Amino acid sequence: MNFISPFNLLWMLPIGGAIVVMYILKLRRKDVVVSSTFLWRQVVRDVQANAPFQKLRKNLLLLLQLIAAALLIFALARPFLRMTGAGGRNIVLIVDTSASMRATDVAPSRLEAAKRKANDIIGDMRLGDQMMVVSAYSRPTALTGFTSERSELNRAISSLQPHDTPTNMRDALNLAADLVASRNAGDSGVIELISDGGFEGTDSSTAASSGPQYTLANLNLGKTHVEFHPIGAGNDNVGITAVDFRRNLGAQKSVQILVVTHNFSAVEKKFTQEIYAEDNLLDAHEVVLAPGAENTEPYDIPEPEAPTKMRVHLDLKDDLAVDNEAVLILKPRKTLKVLLVGGDFLWLDNALKVDPSIDLSKAAAFPAPAEAKKYDVVIFNEAAPAKLPEGNYLFLHCLSDQCPAKADGFQDGVTAADWEREHPILRYVDFNNEVFDKVLKASPLGWGREIVVGDSGSLVIAGEKNQMRAEFVAFSLKQSRFPLAVAFPIFIPNSVHWLGTGSDDSEIGQTPTGSPITIPAPPGAVKLTITKPDGSKRDIAVGDRGGAVFDEVDLGGIYTAEGKDFSYPFAANLASASESNITPHKTLTISDNPLVPTTRRVVTRREILPLLALLALLLLLIEWYIFHRRVNLN
Repeated sequence: MNFISPFNLLWMLPIGGAIVVMYILKLRRKDVVVSSTFLWRQVVRDVQANAPFQKLRKNLLLLLQLIAAALLIFALARPFLRMTGAGGRNIVLIVDTSASMRATDVAPSRLEAAKRKANDIIGDMRLGDQMMVVSAYSRPTALTGFTSERSELNRAISSLQPHDTPTNMRDALNLAADLVASRNAGDSGVIELISDGGFEGTDSSTAASSGPQYTLANLNLGKTHVEFHPIGAGNDNVGITAVDFRRNLGAQKSVQILVVTHNFSAVEKKFTQEIYAEDNLLDAHEVVLAPGAENTEPYDIPEPEAPTKMRVHLDLKDDLAVDNEAVLILKPRKTLKVLLVGGDFLWLDNALKVDPSIDLSKAAAFPAPAEAKKYDVVIFNEAAPAKLPEGNYLFLHCLSDQCPAKADGFQDGVTAADWEREHPILRYVDFNNEVFDKVLKASPLGWGREIVVGDSGSLVIAGEKNQMRAEFVAFSLKQSRFPLAVAFPIFIPNSVHWLGTGSDDSEIGQTPTGSPITIPAPPGAVKLTITKPDGSKRDIAVGDRGGAVFDEVDLGGIYTAEGKDFSYPFAANLASASESNITPHKTLTISDNPLVPTTRRVVTRREILPLLALLALLLLLIEWYIFHRRVNLN
């Protein structure tokens, strides 16, 4: 037997001695007049003795008290036994907390069922196991370190809350594998994954014998094995998988809201789709969706005169309520003063004039800097001055010192290989089947970012620096058929609005949940307070040049950022087909998933403190019983 605190055994000397002294000390008695001392001879002898101590006699109570004291002191010394057994695994318990885990097909919800399963896994930990808990939604979050304390792990599980975001399970698994590898765990690592399987990055295929098979690839697990625990029972859900708006071109200012809904259930669904401006019902359509069907519904509404909260609501009851509503914020269109410098080009003029929010002026040459400051955007077509002051510029097939690109030479027959469809400049713009001649062979500068990539270099580059924006287009409008395409009168106004709006976000009505958002706070704001849809608040810092990044967009609804003389509302929506498809995945195949690790023999120390304390308590109870029994018999 070994002791963790052996010096505590020294307490036996003073405590044991004190108990013995209590039994050999004579009691100080009171004189009492009695009729005879015959029956009190023993008492008389004790009283007549001169010594203050008496002879120590055999006493069962003394023995029990000494043994009880010894047991308590041994407990303070924390004795332990060295034992060997199976265990010693390093376990990462991943619990899916994304939007689909709010589904109520399992009572009361999938997340609550996942918590129960997690607690069962914690209860099955073996001797020497170390576990940590990770919450997986748009970003993985570790709630504990590696520990063998079940109470700490259970508290972490109880604290789990659902998030209205998709699931980035690939990052969660890679993080867990890295954490296990950092402990030099060899092949003792295990990831216990509790999820409904409804996350992005799973490729599904159907086998005649076994049904749907789901595979998650591109993982770096090393020697860590993943064990999947499926959650969920049904798929009764209709969800809003996309929502957006666009401003209609023309003299009459109006907005078209597009809503895409999908029926993921196995039965036909009939419901009403409603559009609200603030709390006022603007329109409602009845929608009938067959199993697996999708519907795209446009709604034309007048452009608001003030920032307005728009709400889309599906009037139905299913197993997932979070995707039955979406919100947008529509703001009045800002009128932009635009200067076109260079030769006339009919298609470019028409693309600029078709947007009623663009106030177009023309000049043969770039004006003086004081005059140029009057314009929100300056467009250079085919030629630009070598030196320019800071400003918002669109360079069409030309270069300058304020251009976000550099170029060397030309190339013909260039096609677009890829483009960022989510960038504000490229919303609703399609470059498929377009061929460009006399293209500048360009590449972005340090502050530039290519948003359209050709098969021989960059076609469109956009950049921001020092409160200015600039865009470079590598191809010549006169040497391509792109100005004749439907996308051209969309591309040019999109470019102008992105360049000229600056901190104004009138063209951005929402952001996807789980993605960070840059809030256009002015310089000097120092701090912003963000009020989330559930009423909770977060404080974030503002950069020296303005702007603040908020990365806790984990709930759907309206957020408000407030600072000194600044207020900025923005909307966030789930709008994710992978999360709205709540069909549970009963099996999940992890490519290159290592085999289940074999347990190894580990040596641990088992403290026997509880046993000693229990024995001491039992002895004190026996001592108490004997003492009171003797008193009663006397």
